[in-house]
Amino acid sequence: MPRTMLSLKESTLTPLTFLLCSIAASHFAYQLLPKNLQSLIAFIPYIIFSLAALLSIAYARLRIFMTVLILVFNYWLLGDLLNPNISYWDNFTIEFSFNAATFLGPINIALFAYWSEKGSFLTDILSKVFVLSSQIAVIVLLSNYQYLPALETLTLMAWPLDYPSWLNISPLSFISFILAFTFVFIKTCRQPTKTNSALLFSLLCLFFAFQQLLHPGYLVILMAASGLFLMGSMIHEGLHMAFKDELTNLPGRRALNEQLAKLGRQYTLAMLDVDHFKKFNDTYGHDLGDYVLKIVAQEIQKISGGGRAFRYGGEEFTIVFLGKNKDDVLGHLEDIRELIAQRKIPVKNPKQNTSKPVDVSVTISIGVAQRTGDNKTPEHVLKAADEALYRAKRGGRNQVST
Repeated sequence: MPRTMLSLKESTLTPLTFLLCSIAASHFAYQLLPKNLQSLIAFIPYIIFSLAALLSIAYARLRIFMTVLILVFNYWLLGDLLNPNISYWDNFTIEFSFNAATFLGPINIALFAYWSEKGSFLTDILSKVFVLSSQIAVIVLLSNYQYLPALETLTLMAWPLDYPSWLNISPLSFISFILAFTFVFIKTCRQPTKTNSALLFSLLCLFFAFQQLLHPGYLVILMAASGLFLMGSMIHEGLHMAFKDELTNLPGRRALNEQLAKLGRQYTLAMLDVDHFKKFNDTYGHDLGDYVLKIVAQEIQKISGGGRAFRYGGEEFTIVFLGKNKDDVLGHLEDIRELIAQRKIPVKNPKQNTSKPVDVSVTISIGVAQRTGDNKTPEHVLKAADEALYRAKRGGRNQVST
């Protein structure tokens, strides 16, 4: 639970700060800009949405792609409704389109947040686009026929008490936003990813854009912010996949190579290996083997002394100590070795006919090397640490060797 709360905080803190800054800019700064600059800024959301759509297709993120389509449609619609130079909207169409958009917008974002991405990319995108285009077709049809019962339904005062005077959307639309926010918030709490967080804050941007539609700046700035949220989530998750190990959540081999390229003149590297890992996998299965690697990674992350842990590959890990020599880090590595050796892991032996778990422990061997005259490059130091690791293995395992 604490790890989930930490992930939730990490995924929402930055967009929340950005959203508050966007609201402040919409309310106080936008109206100070010259009119010609405001007209130019009005095209920025389209540019951002186009980039977000291209990224979502490249990363096969259909939830984000569909959210972009929803936001683009609403931005175009609201921009036209506010444009005094456009005369083809009659009063019924304006009122019905606005209420339909405020009601369906949040519902669609919540729908696509939960609609899993399955099957082929083409089939999946066609089914989702069909759902959205069908709604637009119905809105156009009802607007053309000026179907009054539909407008009366959207503007129905379905409110138990006095409706808040500060709300500029219908009660039904406000309920739609509350339900959509609740569902997306629950999903974000359960899966605190950058994508879910971006969908949540895009929903908030859409609400404030509708709510403050008549206030200059809110529509443009908040729609641009929503596009940036979606783009940022994909860029972040793309970098995460490139530099983070998916199983252990430690920085991976690529991140290690970048770190090694930036090392200074004084550093120490440690290579760590889980003892008898192949035997553990053969005895308890690969699922428990993966679980052990996660446990080891969690403990290694607790390293003190300024060390930074990476997953090197397989059951091997690397710790980088900047500005340290071997004597500075040996005590910290011993602490980690003892911490892992004392950790009890409940497992069930699949080869035994019993459902009662037993506590097992794993140990690690560690090899340490520092930059010296003989080992001048990170590659040489890493090789020396690897040789020290094998000395620890030959010496009986569960020990630190230099």
